[in-house]
Amino acid sequence: SPFLSWRDVVTRRMMKLLPLLRPHRSLDSELGRYFKEPRIRLAFSFQSKYLGMSPFKCPSLFSILSFIEYEHGVFHPVGGCNAVSDAMARVAQQLGANILLNHDVTEVLFEGRRAVGVRANGVEIRADAVVINADFARAMNRLIPPGLRRRWSDANIARKKFSCSTFMMYLGLEGKQDHLAHHNIFIAKDYARGMGDIEKRHILSEDPSFYVANPSVTDDTMAPPGMSSLYVLVPVSHMHPNIDWQKMKGPVREATLRQLKRIGLDDIEKRIRFERICTPADWESRFELYRGATFNLSHNLRQMLHLRPHNRFEELDNVYLVGGGTHPGSGLPVIFESARITTRLLREDLAC
Repeated sequence: SPFLSWRDVVTRRMMKLLPLLRPHRSLDSELGRYFKEPRIRLAFSFQSKYLGMSPFKCPSLFSILSFIEYEHGVFHPVGGCNAVSDAMARVAQQLGANILLNHDVTEVLFEGRRAVGVRANGVEIRADAVVINADFARAMNRLIPPGLRRRWSDANIARKKFSCSTFMMYLGLEGKQDHLAHHNIFIAKDYARGMGDIEKRHILSEDPSFYVANPSVTDDTMAPPGMSSLYVLVPVSHMHPNIDWQKMKGPVREATLRQLKRIGLDDIEKRIRFERICTPADWESRFELYRGATFNLSHNLRQMLHLRPHNRFEELDNVYLVGGGTHPGSGLPVIFESARITTRLLREDLAC
């Protein structure tokens, strides 16, 4: 459901949920009511990293993430997650959409406070409404004139809390990795300290937690015959002066390879046939993510529901938002839900 003002929060339905959800508690403290063993709590709370948050700060209502995983399972689309986007594009084109690729949008066009189109590749494209699915904070900085923004000025955005970032390794390897499951999550011995290194101290952890996807064990289309693909994710701080990624990219790569040896990939480096690395600096410069924060605005109570940028953007007319920077938040299924909410609002407003 859209949350366009505080009136959408203070409803009978929402008030009935408060005793159950206890949003003032952190996810870890809420789980502490049920599990004394900290490793069990971690098993039901590591999903908070899908939001770029630690379970010690993430609001307890996000226990819904672990429930969904354990109750309904995790699904893999053949061909990878990009196959979902490709399928949606095919359906959109069948319904009459015209998709323009490699068009660099440099400006949203306005008449007063009303959006009337965009400028892309130097050409004006007029529109009845503009839906922005770029990173919210970067889109505001780059595409919307400062004079049209009050609540979401550059200064106000800079004061917001942002999620962590990620150090990513995309690897194509010679040989199969049949001893590894599709999804592999490795938690550091001192998980709380690692989260503090990321969120408070903005330094690199000596013993980082990490995630490895080995999709080839499930889906043969993910790599050529006899090969396999690995996706390695290490949570790190978003862009901060404490970390110079130009200097640290190589050392963090080496540290990540050492971590992979701990799970039986001893000879991984000599079997690499393809490698791509994304650091927070890459997320910021190449992919236009504000501060390289891959999970966008943090999901604390001051930046959720109606306090998050609205799906029908509150500052401007005919502007709508989709993505992790708007309600409900980050994570691919949640982002698809933001698209569903925005679509309903758009259809209501255009009476179609």
